Amino acid sequence: MDLGDLLGPLGWTVQVAAAFAIAFFARTVFSPEGKTFAGVARASAVIALLAVLGAAWVVHPAAGMLLGFFGSRAFGNWRAAQPGLVAGLLAAVVFMALGAGWLIYPLFFMGLGWAASGGFGKRERTPEVARPPELPSQVPGVSLSKAAPAKAAPDGRLSGYVQDDRLPADARAQLAALNIRTREALDLLRGQGQQGSEAEYLTRAVREEYAPNAVEAYLKLPRTLADTAPLQDGRTGRALLVEQLELLLDGVQDVLNTALQSGGQDLLTHGRFLRDRFAKSAVNLTDDLRVPAEVKVR
Repeated sequence: MDLGDLLGPLGWTVQVAAAFAIAFFARTVFSPEGKTFAGVARASAVIALLAVLGAAWVVHPAAGMLLGFFGSRAFGNWRAAQPGLVAGLLAAVVFMALGAGWLIYPLFFMGLGWAASGGFGKRERTPEVARPPELPSQVPGVSLSKAAPAKAAPDGRLSGYVQDDRLPADARAQLAALNIRTREALDLLRGQGQQGSEAEYLTRAVREEYAPNAVEAYLKLPRTLADTAPLQDGRTGRALLVEQLELLLDGVQDVLNTALQSGGQDLLTHGRFLRDRFAKSAVNLTDDLRVPAEVKVR
């Protein structure tokens, strides 16, 4: 008897709880709390517990979010997020043990990329702040005041927005997925010789224009009202941003599916050629080896 049978009627509540746990996991790892060991460990423990209780599927989306988490934290100022990254690696081991074994491959190549980019030897440079010129104290009417630091311009790339704490956690999770899927789609289309195609133009526009424009429009809203005040049909700025990013994710997924079908046709055609070629060879070889019935042994 498995654990699902022991839980009985409570099994469906585990599935519902798993859906909420995914949202909680995304909100945690893509927020400032994702830099802490306790925050990532707590969110991962909830995922692992629900997987053991019967919602085995929950480790797969959580594992995908971990990839976005590593990509956004490890390739920047990773030392500031080191405790969270350690907890994320432990969570990855647990998720793989619970069924998401596929996670080992992207983690391996991501680790190679991280090592190639500097790894442990990479240190963040602290920019030197120019000191204001000293003014003579005897000049009347001159007061020295501390200049306000200039705010850094937001990164227009998807990878930059994934780390932007001004965005909701669910939107950052979608942007992380868009960053991975658009890159994968562009590499796949390039490998199939579809440079300059409509699919490549659409994917590049999603990555470089449509998604950043949606984020920038959201960031223009007042911070205190963006997630609470309704803008259209009762939907807030946050809800509209999530909806638009979901549409973009669907569009990129369609491109990936079409590219998969195109590559699959080539594979199927090659398979038919091999079957025809070697099936005929086997028949000819059998005919050559067959002893004619009219030959008599003397």
